[in-house]
Amino acid sequence: MARPARIEWPPRAFPQLETKRLVLRRMTLEDAEFYLRHFSDPTIVELTAFEAPKDLDAAIEELLEYCIRIFDEGRGIRWGLALRGRPELIGTCGYHAWSRENFRARIGYDLAADHRRKGIMTEALVAMIGYGFEEMGLHRIEALTDPKNTGSIALLRKIGFRQEGVLREDTFFRGRFVDDVCFSLLKPEWAHRPTP
Repeated sequence: MARPARIEWPPRAFPQLETKRLVLRRMTLEDAEFYLRHFSDPTIVELTAFEAPKDLDAAIEELLEYCIRIFDEGRGIRWGLALRGRPELIGTCGYHAWSRENFRARIGYDLAADHRRKGIMTEALVAMIGYGFEEMGLHRIEALTDPKNTGSIALLRKIGFRQEGVLREDTFFRGRFVDDVCFSLLKPEWAHRPTP
């Protein structure tokens, strides 16, 4: 098999994606209050095994690291999700743990409770995954999720991810080891995915 072509990263402009209902846009420091509020939601904290920022200053630093610098430094990308015609963010999604030499990256995503179970994250991930395969040159996309997160597991299966196994006690969070369910999607499978 021929080696896939390398791509230039980061692109000159942050790639804004649009779907029927959503705008996936670059996050800025003006989103710090959203970041603090959103990532302090106990359900998001528990299911991502990532502690809430302690205050607005901590939220600003995390926003810079995980949503702004990750793109500027070519390590990945994180979008803020907004409903079309509305400026406020309702969630985020993106790529991290990007291994360019192996043409793979891991996705992460989160959504405010009021907007769950409406197909919004399905719509966002379909756009984001298409971008990953076509514009980032990915061959493999991975997702790790908490076994208790049945909504996330159902979402991944719905858009064509395959469960590979369980990474037993893979994450240490709040004094205990937590399992991660590992899913993956390969570029050749994307064209044959079930229609969400």
